[in-house]
Amino acid sequence: MAECERLKKCPFFIGQISTMPSVADLLKKNYCFGDKTLCARYQLVRAGIAVPLDLLPNDTERVRQILASG
Repeated sequence: MAECERLKKCPFFIGQISTMPSVADLLKKNYCFGDKTLCARYQLVRAGIAVPLDLLPNDTERVRQILASG
């Protein structure tokens, strides 16, 4: 799959996790270079909802709560 078009400007990877490169690489492999539609952050962007800075790419439960609250 192609690289997610949001990767280079994703605040999570630029700031939040930049001090943990091995964890960042694993998350990027799974979400940014894998199926980006599984990324919690990407799901909110697609829904037109502001993405919390601390939202992890794998935090799908939190995304469900945000989307349910409208």
